Amino acid sequence: MKKTYLISALMLTALAGSLAAKTLVTVNGTPIDSKTIDEQVKMLRSQNKQIQDTPMLRRDLTERQVMLTLTNQEAKHLKLDQSAEYKQALEQSRAAAKQQGADKRPQFKQQWAAYESELLHQAFIAHVVRSNPVQENDAKAAYDDYSKFYKDSQEIQMGEIITRSSGDAQKAIDALKAKQSFKTVASRYTIDPQGKQNGGIAPIYVNLKDLEANAPALYTAVKDLNKGGYTQPIQSGDGLFGIFYVNDKRAFNVPSYETAKNNLMQDLQAARVDAAIQALYQKAKIQNAK
Repeated sequence: MKKTYLISALMLTALAGSLAAKTLVTVNGTPIDSKTIDEQVKMLRSQNKQIQDTPMLRRDLTERQVMLTLTNQEAKHLKLDQSAEYKQALEQSRAAAKQQGADKRPQFKQQWAAYESELLHQAFIAHVVRSNPVQENDAKAAYDDYSKFYKDSQEIQMGEIITRSSGDAQKAIDALKAKQSFKTVASRYTIDPQGKQNGGIAPIYVNLKDLEANAPALYTAVKDLNKGGYTQPIQSGDGLFGIFYVNDKRAFNVPSYETAKNNLMQDLQAARVDAAIQALYQKAKIQNAK
C-alpha cells in the first residue's frame, strides 16, 4: 500500500495533563489538534526511547490521524458502528479490560477512545473487503502479469557500508581493494548498528527489476556487477556515503501460481482497500490550520 497504516492503537492513546491544544487540521469539519499529536509522540517515546520527536514523525502521525478520521466518518455513515459484529467486539474487549482491571487506570478513558477508533477503522476495511472481494480470475490475471514481468530476471543479495564522510568511505574502498572481506570492512566502517553486527549483508534478495523501479540510481550502480563486486562511494541526499556490494547474484525463480496465489490475493485486496481510502481523500474537505 502507498501509505503506512500499521501504527498500533496503543500508540494513538491520549495522555492526561497536556498543554492547551491548537487545531492542526480539520477533516470534513472535525478538528485534529496538537494535543492529540503531542500525546501520540509521548506514547511512542515511552515505548522506545530511541524514537526522536521530529517534524517528520509529527507529520506522519498527523497524516495517519487524518486517515483514521476519514475511515471512522465513513464507517459511521455506513452504520458499521451499529453492526452486531462491531458491538460484540466492543463488549468482549470491554469485559476483558474490566477483568484485568484496566478500566480502573487513570488513562483508560483516552485509551478506550483510541481503541474504538482503531476498531472502527478495521470495520471499514472489513466492509471494503466484503463488498469487493478478490476473485480467482483476478488472482490468475495478476499472476500472468507477474510471471511475464519477472521472466528471465535476476535477483541479488546486497551488502552496504554507510559512512558519514568521504574519507571513511575511501578507507573502506582501500580495505576492499586490499582483499579484506566485505563483512570485516563493513563491521569496521559502517555506521549502521545492524550492519556492524551482520557484516553489512542483507538477509533477503531483491529482484533487479524491483530495484530498477524503486531505486533507479542504485540499480544503475549495481546491475552489471558480478558476485563479489562493489560500487564506488555514492553520496545520498542526506550527506551520507554508501558502498554497495553484491554478495550473491542468481536467476529469479518465478514461483508457481499455487505458491504465489495467497500473496497475490492479499496484495490485490490491499490495493482495493487503499483505493477505497484514497476515494475518501478525494471527496473530503481537508483544511490545514493557518
